[in-house]
Amino acid sequence: MRRLAGPLACAGALLAASALLVAADKKEPTIRDLEGRKVEVRQNEKVDSSNQRAMENYRAFLALSSADAKLRAEAMRRLGDLNLEAGEIERAERDIQANADLKSIEAIRLYTGLLKAYPQYSRNDVVLYQLARAYEANAQPEEALGVLDRLVGRFPASRHFDEAEFRRGEILFSAKRYPEAEKAYGTVIEFGPKSPFYQQSLYKHGWSLYKQSQNETSLKSFGALLDLKLVNPKATAQLVDPKRLSRPDRELVDDTFRVFSITFSNLDGAKSVDSYLSRQAPKPYAYLLYSHLGDLYIDKERYTDAADTYRAYVAKDPNDEHSPILEMQAIDAYKRGGFASLVLDGKKEFVNHYSLGTPFWQGRDPAKYPAVVKELKTNVKDLAQYYHADAQKNKKPESYAEAARWYRSYLASFPNDPDAAGTNYLLADTLFESQQYRAAAQEYERTAYAYPFHPKSDEAGFAALVSYEKQEALLQGAEKAELHKQNIDSELKFARTFPQHPQANVVLTRAAQQIFDSNDLPRAVEVGHEVLARQPPVDAQKQRTAWTIVGHSEFDLGHFDNPLVRQIFERADGVVGLQRIAFRIELRIFVANHFFLIGGVPHLPPHCISGKDECMAAVLDEPIEMQSRGPRPIFTVAWNNNDLGSFDSAVIIKVQVRYITDLDIF
Repeated sequence: MRRLAGPLACAGALLAASALLVAADKKEPTIRDLEGRKVEVRQNEKVDSSNQRAMENYRAFLALSSADAKLRAEAMRRLGDLNLEAGEIERAERDIQANADLKSIEAIRLYTGLLKAYPQYSRNDVVLYQLARAYEANAQPEEALGVLDRLVGRFPASRHFDEAEFRRGEILFSAKRYPEAEKAYGTVIEFGPKSPFYQQSLYKHGWSLYKQSQNETSLKSFGALLDLKLVNPKATAQLVDPKRLSRPDRELVDDTFRVFSITFSNLDGAKSVDSYLSRQAPKPYAYLLYSHLGDLYIDKERYTDAADTYRAYVAKDPNDEHSPILEMQAIDAYKRGGFASLVLDGKKEFVNHYSLGTPFWQGRDPAKYPAVVKELKTNVKDLAQYYHADAQKNKKPESYAEAARWYRSYLASFPNDPDAAGTNYLLADTLFESQQYRAAAQEYERTAYAYPFHPKSDEAGFAALVSYEKQEALLQGAEKAELHKQNIDSELKFARTFPQHPQANVVLTRAAQQIFDSNDLPRAVEVGHEVLARQPPVDAQKQRTAWTIVGHSEFDLGHFDNPLVRQIFERADGVVGLQRIAFRIELRIFVANHFFLIGGVPHLPPHCISGKDECMAAVLDEPIEMQSRGPRPIFTVAWNNNDLGSFDSAVIIKVQVRYITDLDIF
């Protein structure tokens, strides 16, 4: 609402004029009259500059019957203004209704008197404007409307014309005279944005049409208002963030979107939005039309309609920067409605659209879209865990395959995520449970060794060994031999990476035995020594096995003159103790005789040379008998039992060519 010039300034001018009129019959004073006059300065005395003092001065002026007609008209107008303003101030600050009404009534009397007395007064448009205000302040809208009608009819060039039409529209709208209100607001709209009442007129013009059931027609005015508030005038493709608007503007925009939503819901829902936008220039706020309509459906508990509306925008352009948010809203709508299968489908669609590496992310930094990335993680995990649980229940291969697919999708999108190792472990579990043991072993190994240490690291490493064994049992020939090598490598990596694991020493010893059995003798020596170097030391059984492997490997490598060979077997002998005398005999014979080959035939001398130790075997009573046992034959030797102490009968010692088998052959 426009304010007129300050009352004191005008009052001063008018009082000065009235003073001139009063002094008309007196001698006019001159500068000389000031000579000798004493100037009195009153300190600490407050000058009364209130509206009340100004009104008293104007009343005093109007009491002068000889006052100039032009000055009287101006004084009446200003006195009316001061009464009107005083009444408004009292209403706003003190809520003194009675006094305010009296001042409004006095203002009305003054303005109507002025218009009657001075019909040709040059500022009667201002008088009419103020009179309408006074009537409104005094709760007389019909009288105010009549005055405004006179103003716009008589003074189309008045600077108050646009406001007068707007105020006419407001009174007519309140009276539910919507066609007339529409016309009044439309007149203001013709002024364009230069009028301070333009945006409010757009809003109320739209509502006037809406109230006449001209829903689609009303959207033109509402759309112009959204353009005004949400489109950057310097870059029309750029959206003004609604959150950065002032609170009144935000409320205005929200109300406008609600009108759009109600209109679209009364028509054909999302299809109506499509139709409306097809007739418009591109709107940067288009996604908000779908979003607000979907929200309206949520409020009405029409959850599938809400989801369909959100997804309608996504379908237009899945790669638009706002599409992921609307797809998230669709999933939430399905959740609210309790549609589990639709939630699942929605999550699949979201992941397919917005997995990292899809077209949506071309030229976009995931760090700038944290909500999308968070939703992507959640949805991929939910899908994988759903199908994994379903597979564990129904044991269907396709369910396991679907679970594995989503676990792999998560790992492809978030390879460095803190949850990646745990997810990789679940992928391996899925493969193991579906009997894909080779693939499971590889994923367990990745879980164990490809990530920084985590709670599942050693467990995954051991699970890989179990998977290799499961797969190896299903194979034959060269394929089995090749997988066996991979298993040995995995055993060594496990034992070396997780030495504190309860099974680490067992696994390392088994690997040494398997390497020896595969005739990889240098590596058998290396791993055997690794078993013996463990701290704290491995138990006696594992030490004996390791010493035996190292000794036989060194012997088979032809290290006959190596003094370590004898020491190795003596160490193994010492580990076993007297309770296993047969094993001691076996080792003594082995160390003493070295199993020389004569003419390609194994030759065992008829006596043994045991060095400083007492000879524990003497003469062969029977020839060597050859038996078939795998790739290497077994020779049975019968020894006289006279020198075997506590043994009452002959002891049969079975020896493989060039090396002695473990104790299980006795």
